[in-house]
Amino acid sequence: MQNLNKRFFIPVFDELNLGENEYCKKCNACYKTPLLPWIVGADYEKSEYKLMIIGKPHRGEGKRVSNNAFFMDYCIDWLMGCRWPYWSYSRQIAQNLYDLEGMNKIVLTNVVKCSNTDGKDTTTREMMDACIRKNGVIWREISLLKPKNILFYTYKLFPEYLKDIPFQVELLGEKREFVKCGAKAMPWWERLIMTEWGKVKFLVTCHPERMRKVEYIKLITDWVKSC
Repeated sequence: MQNLNKRFFIPVFDELNLGENEYCKKCNACYKTPLLPWIVGADYEKSEYKLMIIGKPHRGEGKRVSNNAFFMDYCIDWLMGCRWPYWSYSRQIAQNLYDLEGMNKIVLTNVVKCSNTDGKDTTTREMMDACIRKNGVIWREISLLKPKNILFYTYKLFPEYLKDIPFQVELLGEKREFVKCGAKAMPWWERLIMTEWGKVKFLVTCHPERMRKVEYIKLITDWVKSC
């Protein structure tokens, strides 16, 4: 798989001076190593669904690849085959949408670029505020990649920070509900928005961890394929 993440995002992260700017210095993240998106597949731009999957902050420290950008070069090959839900569920969603090379046609990234933990997620409001509202990093990533479908695995992580979408021109529709996934009720916040690059479907739901795999993957796959 050819990964284009460094080509796209090293200049952006360096321009924003992530980890060193005024907002980052005031942030209470333990590991101020702002991570590049995991994957920007080489076939993403010409893919049918242009799906961007956005997860919770990574664990631990990244490895420096430029003045202000980090990347987990030393573990990406292992992660591509690992069974952690973020990776295994996303991999199956991509394969359901496309084929065995589906990971080459999607984007995988994190909602917040630095980390506060080596284990259980302890992301703070201060981290969310600095990264999303003040630095606007995830919005910059989205605006650059211009996806058709945006999936956030982050509903339980202060979802109010995703209320205002800076590139939204018009809200065309919105639905907030719970959908059944196995024995659990899964939060489901869906919006259809108009942007400068066209209509975009936007979904915020729970992280796949501890969710029934078959049901979860079908729900997301069907959502991506829906009009």
